[in-house]
Amino acid sequence: MDCQATGNPKTGQATAQCGVKVGDDLANARAGVFASTPGAGGPVTKGVYGAVNANGHGLSLQHGHIEGLGSTTTVAGQANLHHSQSSSLNATGFHSHSRTHDQFGGGLNLQTAAGHQAAVGMSRVPQFDVTTMQASGRANLYTSPSGNLNLNATGNATHHLSGPRRGKSDFGTGLNLRYDF
Repeated sequence: MDCQATGNPKTGQATAQCGVKVGDDLANARAGVFASTPGAGGPVTKGVYGAVNANGHGLSLQHGHIEGLGSTTTVAGQANLHHSQSSSLNATGFHSHSRTHDQFGGGLNLQTAAGHQAAVGMSRVPQFDVTTMQASGRANLYTSPSGNLNLNATGNATHHLSGPRRGKSDFGTGLNLRYDF
């Protein structure tokens, strides 16, 4: 059994999960329980999850419940379209169902051995007629010889194709400096 917990004392955001994994890196199955909160005083989501993975392809199922607000069940899948020592291209898809609405979507993501990433996807919430397109990327600018220091540039864009923000776009950029002790 493997248990993990993370938290941010400034915001109160916290996550804890315990689960089991059988198999190896090429083919495995995982199942467990989790609890998370978005911040101090925020609602706690409690739930269960399960996943199977084989040769870069995977299926997962997660069910979470917030007391007094309801439950959400999400099923997701990933198919590896290309894999080499230098890069990997995956197709993803998901469907999420809650008491008030459904959401579904999918996309493509590319990762390179040099630490670069790019992703593009779309999501749809039919009950609110909201369709959104997202794109994001990360470029590894520097990694120290020891691997302890890493500097990345990130960027993302969202374009709203339908719904109350139809025709509007959001953009973001950032730098991420990480040092592992």
